[in-house]
Order: sequence, then structure tokens, then C-alpha cells
Amino acid sequence: MTFALWSNRLEGHFASFTVKTWIYNKDDPEMKAHTPHLSMTFSFTLTLLMLFSVAQAQQKKVEKPQLPTTPKIPTVNCSEAQTSKACSSFKQLLEAKDEELLDSLSSPTSYVCFRPNEDAFLIFHVNAPTDNRWEKLGGGKEQQASWQVLGQFRNGVLYHNATVFGDWHRYSSGKEATEPLFMSLSDKESNEGATVNIDAVELSIEYPFKNQNSGTTQYSLTIRRSTGRFTEIFAVDNVSVSENSGTCVIYR
Repeated sequence: MTFALWSNRLEGHFASFTVKTWIYNKDDPEMKAHTPHLSMTFSFTLTLLMLFSVAQAQQKKVEKPQLPTTPKIPTVNCSEAQTSKACSSFKQLLEAKDEELLDSLSSPTSYVCFRPNEDAFLIFHVNAPTDNRWEKLGGGKEQQASWQVLGQFRNGVLYHNATVFGDWHRYSSGKEATEPLFMSLSDKESNEGATVNIDAVELSIEYPFKNQNSGTTQYSLTIRRSTGRFTEIFAVDNVSVSENSGTCVIYR
């Protein structure tokens, strides 16, 4: 039986009882004989009514379960003139929920860097180490295999992906551990000469590529992790031929 039905019945009983006791004459011998019983009944009924009122009030306070919300697409401000072309291309892909782009922005951290005065942007996605994959090497040293990815978009399409394999390293002593460092494997053939270094302060990537003059251009990108400030350099024969700088948008 529900609280509401019990409460209605009790309230009706209490009301009829109140009317009866009110119309009885206090000098009536029968009334005097039943007074102790009526007092006990009155107290019991009043107590039950109070308990049911409290229970009903608590039921009303119970909050309804909230449905999970869909993550919102981050807002992008493309008001800066020098990077408006690159930013607009990025924003267009973002609003279209481009699968390849969203995969690059997945957690834990990605840096989106707009190249000034070009319809080009970079996405450096940091594959951070996980707690349960550390391999103990002895002497407190631990390492974990991983890889890092730098994607370059031009004119709204993916132009180049650089995937670099390496290891995270850290030294642990008891419950304390040093900040993990990532270093690429220089002898890894699939890295094709690319190197990546990540520490708590900066991350950098370098790799060679064939240029239009059939020569080799050495590319490098460095990002300050705290601010997102970046510099990129294109060099031929160790001489810089082009440089860019700006601020990356950090997605966490």
C-alpha cells in the first residue's frame, strides 16, 4: 500500500477521532472511562502522521538522475589576421566533426599550431604514458614503449603525418617518481630519421624530407608546453631558409 493511501486513511481516522472527542461531554462517565484509551490512540495516530509526512517530504527531495550530456565542441576564435586562413580551415573541420581531426584532438593533450599567412596548421598529439604499462629495468629505472604523431593540414586536407616511435623513461624511488621523459629510437628504421623529445618543459620534433629542388630539407618544431608558444624552422645544409612562430591552442 502506498504512502499516499496510508496517509489519507490515517488523516481520515484522525479527523473522525477529533470530531468525536470534541462533541463528547467531559463529565460523561463513559467519556471518563475511555479517556486513557483515547489519549493513547491520539498520540499513536499523531506520531504515525508525522512519520509519514517526513517520509513523503524526503521522497520529494530525491533528485531525478541526470542523463549524460554530449561533449561540446570547443570554440575557436579566428579573429587574428595573420592566422585567420589556417584557423578557419581548422574550425571548418571541427564544426563538421571530421573524424580524423577529432582523433588527433583526443585526450590527454594536443597542440594545434596555426602557421601565419598560410592555410596550414599543425597538430602535435602527445601519447602520454599509462600507469599500468611501465616496465621495470632495475636500479629504479622504468620505461614504456610509445609513439608520437605530428599531423600537418594544408588547404583543409591532411598533407603529411609523421609518426615517431620511442620510449617513455622515468626513475622511481618508493612512491615518488621523476617526471617521465620521451625519447625516440634513433635506430628505428620506420622513424625515417625523425626524432622526438618530450620533457616537462618543452617538446620537439625533427625530420628530413625531400624538397622541390631534389635536395633535403630538415624540419624542426619546438613547443613550450606551459604557454603553447612555438617555433618551426626549415633548413637546408644547416642554413635556415624559413622560420615561423606563434601560439598553439592547447586541447586537454
